[in-house]
Amino acid sequence: MRLGRGRAAVGLAVGTASIVILGLSLGAATVRSHSGADAVPAPAASLSPAPSLHVVDEQGGQVAWDHRLHVKVEHGTLADVIVNDDTGVELTGVRSSDGQEWTSTESLVPRSTYTVAAGLLDAAGERKLATATVRSSDAHERLIAAISPGDGETVGVGMPVSVRFNRPVAAEHRADVERRLSVTATPGVDGAWHWMSATELHWRPPSYWNPGTQVTVTTDLSHLYLGGEVWGTDRHRSTFKVGDAHVSVADIAAHRMTVTNNGALVRVLLMSAGRDKYPTRGGVHIALSKSQVVTMDSATVGIPRNSPDGYYEKVYWDVRISNGGAFVHAAPWSVGAQGNRNVSHGCINVSPADAQWFYGFSQRGDIVDVKNSPAPPVLWDAGMADWNLSWPAWVAGSALQGAAPSGASPVVAGPKVHTS
Repeated sequence: MRLGRGRAAVGLAVGTASIVILGLSLGAATVRSHSGADAVPAPAASLSPAPSLHVVDEQGGQVAWDHRLHVKVEHGTLADVIVNDDTGVELTGVRSSDGQEWTSTESLVPRSTYTVAAGLLDAAGERKLATATVRSSDAHERLIAAISPGDGETVGVGMPVSVRFNRPVAAEHRADVERRLSVTATPGVDGAWHWMSATELHWRPPSYWNPGTQVTVTTDLSHLYLGGEVWGTDRHRSTFKVGDAHVSVADIAAHRMTVTNNGALVRVLLMSAGRDKYPTRGGVHIALSKSQVVTMDSATVGIPRNSPDGYYEKVYWDVRISNGGAFVHAAPWSVGAQGNRNVSHGCINVSPADAQWFYGFSQRGDIVDVKNSPAPPVLWDAGMADWNLSWPAWVAGSALQGAAPSGASPVVAGPKVHTS
């Protein structure tokens, strides 16, 4: 019977130890030996919770971009903290006097991923590594870029690189933006950016592209702070090809348009340009687009439809050479004047057969150089904006003003910080 009671006592001791491991200390248990004598009391066990790392104000893996990163350890202290963003830049910070918290010295960059690696010390002074990854929220206002020509496109030798923004870029930030843009070409060629407006800038070489050139354009506005809580946050890339050199010279005085392909004469088209009242603008134009049919409305250029000079009709085989409404197009009504006199409202009129041929021949970015016009080019018009400036005047439109080599890869600035 004593043996049975002894086994029961041992079973109780084992059960008590199991509860202590779970953290519920019930005090020391008295264990009797098989002889009935009391054994030495077993001491109560005590376990300290393991230290754990937390990102303060994190919700669903995300923290506010316009706040500092704040991490905290529970049941321990921080031995060290290293935080890097998704570009590899280390985020500096300060540890609290009690060693339990760390706060970055600057607020975060929008739409960025931060990795925290921290050494945690427990109550016994033992160190363990803890990691956390969080993403900052999106900015309230963003600068977004769009590149033209598009990826995989083939364009004419006059086509500039165009980068357009969704919001104006203030003059004091344009140099920073330019440094985030890159144009590379094979074979290599010099070139420069020129700000056409606060929302658009173009890049071109000193003269027309060489046919067959491969061009890659990249924009990287990530981590770029532009003031007023506006951030650049995106990256884009476009690779396009320059096609054959289609250069046409439209001579208003001779009423003829000479079309060449890679320097070789292809055709001479009889034409009729703008009459004295509505002259065709002179200077180098580029083909902006083409449409098989366009409804032309005189009201869009300030001529009432019901006036003697008014019109509203469908016109075929249209190659647009200006945003002001100038096209090379079919004009069956002026065939008798083509090659003899200028009777149009500013467009270049050719016969339906010639217009259809020119439409098929043309590609975006081809050159149409208008000679002997009494009207100068309009430099704010996309069709005339790029090639009617001298090269020094073009380079002067860069915000860098020669601070970086033409056509060189951009010097990528470090992240601009916003202190909350």
